[in-house]
Amino acid sequence: MSPLHVKNPIKFFTLIFIATLMLCAKDYDPNWKSLDSRTTPQWYKDAKFGIFIHWGLYSVPAWGPKGSYAEWYLKGLQRGDSLRIDYHEKTFGKEFSYRSFIDLFKAEKYDPDAWANLFKIAGAKYVVLTSKHHDGFCLWPSAESNGYNSVSGVSNRDLLGDLNTAVKNAGLKSGFYYSLYEWEHPDYPSNVPKYVDEYMLPQFRDVVQRSEPDIIFSDGEWDRDSGEWRSEEFLAWLYNESNASEDVVVNDRWGGETRFKHGGYFSTEYDPNSGSMNEEFIHRGWEECRGIGRSFGYNQNEGPEDYNTSEDLIRLLVDIVSRGGNLLLNVGPKADGTIPDIMADRLREIGTWLEKNGEAIYETTVNQITISGETKFTLSKDQRTLFAFMEDIPKSEIIIQGVQASGKNQIHLLGTNEKFIWRNHRDNLTIIIPKGFHDILEESPVYVFKIPVDPFLNKPKIEIIETDGIAIVSIEAQNENAELRYSFGNRKISRNSAKKYGEPFKLDNSTMLNVQSFAEGFQPSIVVSAPVNILHDDNGLIRRTYLGQWGNCVEMLESVVQEEQTVFDFELNNEKKNNFGHTFKGYIKIDKRGEYEFQTVSDDGSKLLINGQPVVDNDGLHSRQAVSGNIHLKKGMHQIEVQFFERGGQESLDVKWKSPYFEWRDIPAFKLFTRLDVKR
Repeated sequence: MSPLHVKNPIKFFTLIFIATLMLCAKDYDPNWKSLDSRTTPQWYKDAKFGIFIHWGLYSVPAWGPKGSYAEWYLKGLQRGDSLRIDYHEKTFGKEFSYRSFIDLFKAEKYDPDAWANLFKIAGAKYVVLTSKHHDGFCLWPSAESNGYNSVSGVSNRDLLGDLNTAVKNAGLKSGFYYSLYEWEHPDYPSNVPKYVDEYMLPQFRDVVQRSEPDIIFSDGEWDRDSGEWRSEEFLAWLYNESNASEDVVVNDRWGGETRFKHGGYFSTEYDPNSGSMNEEFIHRGWEECRGIGRSFGYNQNEGPEDYNTSEDLIRLLVDIVSRGGNLLLNVGPKADGTIPDIMADRLREIGTWLEKNGEAIYETTVNQITISGETKFTLSKDQRTLFAFMEDIPKSEIIIQGVQASGKNQIHLLGTNEKFIWRNHRDNLTIIIPKGFHDILEESPVYVFKIPVDPFLNKPKIEIIETDGIAIVSIEAQNENAELRYSFGNRKISRNSAKKYGEPFKLDNSTMLNVQSFAEGFQPSIVVSAPVNILHDDNGLIRRTYLGQWGNCVEMLESVVQEEQTVFDFELNNEKKNNFGHTFKGYIKIDKRGEYEFQTVSDDGSKLLINGQPVVDNDGLHSRQAVSGNIHLKKGMHQIEVQFFERGGQESLDVKWKSPYFEWRDIPAFKLFTRLDVKR
């Protein structure tokens, strides 16, 4: 065979390189299995802090009852909200339509470069603007909107495009919010397929192609399932064909069934506790979104007392980041395009704190230790620097449990030149506070200590196979040469006294299994606990099912029971999606007297009662949120009842507990019984 002769070798090899890239590029199929295999881009997990902006026609009236969302102004008028209707008629007149606000939404003082500069000063790394809220008004020249957009309106500007350019020029990531559904589109909900095919999808694709977004915040998903929205098809197009950034990030709001399950990162709203050290949340990435006040859109009915202080917001940011999340903090500009002073001031004050302490926030990961008293933690990517966040510094010494500093490097207080003497004692670290230190200490909402440490071991994996009253336990270390130690019940693990794991073993009784990894030159892993459920006929709860539409659990209990069956835990009937409810009744076994804390995390409402006494009240219509309550319990059996209902959207229920003897965990099935007279 004769040698290959190439006239233009540079062009030839360029084509080969491109072809190789195309072969290596991953194409995603339009199904959740394929789409969910896409990992969340690292830039998003590193960013930690973003700015959310709600701005549109609702910014003209800028009004809602205290504690409400001002951007839902139109919906309030539609559903007969007397307060909004009264305000609207007195201010604008009975005949003044919502769409007439297009002539008052002037944005005459809008300066996107000034906005972008403010967000950069605040320390934000990405910006998300509402391209279209549920009212259907677009902030870009959408052809599908038929003139219902900012370019056709009196403002006569591509508000989204201008900000997109300014934000990217400022070196920040840029994206947009888009509502899948609308309140007054002529085809919705009368003809959903037509609305999706001829309006929503073409419009959504258009704003993507124009913006080339780094991040997309989808919303309004709850009204239909993802199949009706054709979300899988859209996301496959987004990842495979669109001109969006290669590392574009999306959230999980793509259908009534997708929250905390499918899409990209998990999104919470006024509910930061939902992402509390949840394994899947940390893996996928998660984000808490909220306003500086209560409302997202500017609400002139909110006064200074309704806004969070910068100190509170900094503490919130620290709390969320310490648990592996991001904070998307919302500002609501006025109709003229100015950001209210109180919001701008809050952002600048956050930025001042981040300028000193950002090293402990950006590009960090979750520390294996979740809590040591009130102290919160983050960990550097190389796992050799631990950051400890404290609201107050003790007078003489700080003791951090379960941590040992390493090397000869001194411990620093970020934002100062202060260095501290320290010592390791057993499993704890003691930091010595010198005399006179508090006299020179500047006030801060949160102080951050920078601590050199050995890397933490990864937490071990536990596999429990339960059959015929026997459990086979297998434990696997996730680090080479790591030693595994384990204990049962609430016993602490000591490397010197706890049992050493060698090979799989059998158990014939229910218990909590606790496992920890150890190795020289490393910090021990977090203790992993898993229930060994050897269940019997008397284990379980009586679950009753109700059908209907309610606003609270009391209304549900007035309905007729549709079904009754025994279940082992607080599992929902997966055949029910909307307009259903459950009660779970039985007994919980308490091994030691003490103060117990119970928690329900639910969407919609839930309640928990012990011995008929209300302990947790998480009732009402709301998105997924966590509420907890305390009760002192004696050793023995106690009645437990959990009430839950789902009206619409994403149904979910988690029931957890905590005590002086263990941290938050799901209530294990072996502690739940259908009868009081249990001998075991």
